[in-house]
Amino acid sequence: MKIKYFMALYVAKGAQTAMRLLGRNATFLPGKLAEKLCKNFLSYMTPPKTVIAVTGTNGKTTVSNLLTSILQDNGYSVTNNSFGSNVQAGIISALVADTKLSGKPKKDIAVLEVDERSSLRIYPYMKPDYLLCNNLMRDSIKRNAHTEFIQFIVDKALPASTKLVLNSDDLIASGLGTKGQERVYFGLEAEIPQTSQPQHIRDIVYCPRCGELLQSVYVRYNHIGRHYCPKCGLKSPVPDYCVTEIDREKNTFTLRHGEEYHTYTLINDNIVNAYNFCGAIAVLTEIGLSPEQISKGFADSKIVKTRYEQLDAGDLHITMLMAKGQNPIACARCYDYAAKVSDPDKALLLIVDDKDDNIGNSESTCWLYDCDYRALKDDSIRQIVFAGPRCKDHYLRALLAGVDAGKIRCMESAKDGANAIDTAASKHIMVLFEMYRADEAAMVKAVLKDRGERGV
Repeated sequence: MKIKYFMALYVAKGAQTAMRLLGRNATFLPGKLAEKLCKNFLSYMTPPKTVIAVTGTNGKTTVSNLLTSILQDNGYSVTNNSFGSNVQAGIISALVADTKLSGKPKKDIAVLEVDERSSLRIYPYMKPDYLLCNNLMRDSIKRNAHTEFIQFIVDKALPASTKLVLNSDDLIASGLGTKGQERVYFGLEAEIPQTSQPQHIRDIVYCPRCGELLQSVYVRYNHIGRHYCPKCGLKSPVPDYCVTEIDREKNTFTLRHGEEYHTYTLINDNIVNAYNFCGAIAVLTEIGLSPEQISKGFADSKIVKTRYEQLDAGDLHITMLMAKGQNPIACARCYDYAAKVSDPDKALLLIVDDKDDNIGNSESTCWLYDCDYRALKDDSIRQIVFAGPRCKDHYLRALLAGVDAGKIRCMESAKDGANAIDTAASKHIMVLFEMYRADEAAMVKAVLKDRGERGV
């Protein structure tokens, strides 16, 4: 089998070279070829000295990029798949690119973004030394089953030797580690919500241990918050790494670990990213980086522009924010973030249809009714433009959430949506776009930038 492995390795590396000469990213096909030529190809690969896996429903790419950036800034050589596929073929492609012809790894550390459903095909072979799980919550019903099943397959795949870094404010994710794995937790005490009322959409209602109705100390969104069971005593774990304060004026956040408090640059003030940053710091600290090394990395780092970008064009301020289509919680968090941005005259352009996923199969719009649209009622949002083939479905869902019909427009193309915004009435335009519609989002950005520079 070693002969097959090396043959597959050389073919995959040759495919990567050919694709790059053609200007292609080579993030999936080389790995697919390697799998086809050598069954269980991943089991024959020699892993780097340290393997870090990042999984969870939302935030994987942000955390993977942040970990990679800070590790590289501190002199580590890192293999990562942050800009490619997070399933088995994509991970193999990333590892092949940084494997010598002898089969030995070129880099010291691998930071691997791993799709939750791919766990059983990856962790038994590329055993992670550390696994960070941001959250486990409902995703596209076409791709993921119930969250309890997703938790089950991730937990089943994890080796007993993996150190787990888990979100203490997610009672599903924090339940990973049934093989006695060492665990550390991260979470937030900053900006504690004043409500303990359950959200109308949540992914855990009853105690996973005894089945009793869970009670909440407070709830941030979905099931993210602090919960306990009044019958058996199960409760959200106490975080070892905890964000205690977010200073939006100074653009910093403070994190407590043990008896020490350290302040870091706040790269993005979305509360979802506060969890991402806290988890990343926990992993980096567990690896052995000092707060000073991590702090410098945060000061120098930015969230990748494909996820979040701000720019000015004339008197227009444009914010580009990725929102995962068919992912109800991710979209709802983007709507909530847009509503809370401190600007009284915002316009939103939403391009959140995952149209590429609906080629050659039937499409379901039921995810819209798992998504909370109520944030779009905020008075600071003066205009809403839904653009794309499902614009009227979004329009109907917004009306059912109580959004004023007078501020909504529907356009079938993204370009028409960009031109439909009244730039005289709104100087801050927020574009929320689906991850697979990045090309259309780039075109929209260009249109808005041109309008801003020409003052039209």
